[in-house]
Amino acid sequence: MMKRKLKTFFPTSFYGRAVLILIMPVIVIQIVLSVVFIQRHYERVTTQLSTNTAAVLQVLIARLEASPAPDTVLEDQADMIAALQIGLRLEAAPPESVAPQRALDLAGGEILRTMQNEFPTLLAADLSRDEGSVRLWLETRHGVLELTLPRRLLTTSNPHQLLVIVFLASVLMTLIAFQFLRLQIRPIRRLGAAAEAYGRGERVALRASGAREVRAAAHAFIDMRNRLERQRAQQQIMLSGVSHDMRTPLTRMRLILSMMEDCEDRAALEIEILDLETRLERFLDYTRGQMSEASELSDLDQVISDLVARYRSAGHPVSLSLPRPAPPLMDLKPGSLGRALDNLISNALRHGSKVEVSRHVTPEGVDLRVEDDGPGIAPEDRARACDPFVRLDEARNSDSGGMGLGLAIVADAARAQGGSLDLGESAALGGLCATLYLPLPARDQSR
Repeated sequence: MMKRKLKTFFPTSFYGRAVLILIMPVIVIQIVLSVVFIQRHYERVTTQLSTNTAAVLQVLIARLEASPAPDTVLEDQADMIAALQIGLRLEAAPPESVAPQRALDLAGGEILRTMQNEFPTLLAADLSRDEGSVRLWLETRHGVLELTLPRRLLTTSNPHQLLVIVFLASVLMTLIAFQFLRLQIRPIRRLGAAAEAYGRGERVALRASGAREVRAAAHAFIDMRNRLERQRAQQQIMLSGVSHDMRTPLTRMRLILSMMEDCEDRAALEIEILDLETRLERFLDYTRGQMSEASELSDLDQVISDLVARYRSAGHPVSLSLPRPAPPLMDLKPGSLGRALDNLISNALRHGSKVEVSRHVTPEGVDLRVEDDGPGIAPEDRARACDPFVRLDEARNSDSGGMGLGLAIVADAARAQGGSLDLGESAALGGLCATLYLPLPARDQSR
């Protein structure tokens, strides 16, 4: 559970994770360096300088305490006071109020702690009025003594410069690393885009570039794509050749039957020839579905409406629902998509008495649903039902004919559009619900 929660806080993209790997060490080094530097500078160096200065002040204050005439002591120690640039003044009472210490004055806090430890008679301290000096008020037997000390005696000047330099250097190196990382990830993105486009049936030019491992992956993808295209071409040639060559003897058989007298044998042979022609047409449909087709900007609702209108004109009970909002114009392969919808509707009519076609727009894409009131398909058989040449006689009517290519054609058409085919149970009619998902363009997904 904890591992799953942690995954939600980490980026999912390769670029995001690479940036995280790059940024985290820089941040950790900045934190460690800052803590170590602040500890050494503000705690050790400042404490040492403040302690040394306090020792000199203790000698001076001890002489003032021991002498009945403090002015004489100040005159005798004038050379040391001038060398240290210390200001001394005896007053009757300490100040009524002292400005609060600045929140970011880390050295000031260490100075104040050191002076409180070294001078038990410290009444007040002012570290905020003048950034270049520190004022202390001490209780003596001659009254309140005000000391004005240069801040450089207690701590080093410009302590933040090292942190600023390190920070700016880290930012500069991070920006350079970002640019280098972006250039390294660009070939990976190109490879991913080419693989995604090839999954939709499009061929995108790809040149192997980038690191050695990325180039090796690109070469492997290009070789795999070329092999698949050669195999697909051979398959198309074989199916087209077989289907074409078989039409000739079927035509001769029809010609021979047309010259025969009407009888039961002739009727039976005509039925068998019609079945063979239907099977050949299925082969050709599957072959055409495997062929690449150029995409064009199309109105999806118009494609659906025209197809349903043809079925209605033939007297088939097919209802259509196109709720708002309507999808935008999409880059579609109308021939492939039309054959896919035609297969879904004809399949639904073959196994049911009522068919409902609907279109629903989601933020990610468009769902085309074809539902019927037939027997449906068992959940455990739905995955293999989309494989070519697979018939589920137990799930659908075995007398309905077919070669098991209908759903395979639809699945291939969906993948060619970058979508998918999902089989489920119709909540409205109780039969099969075939959902053809088509993704929206990237510009529409962001809306």
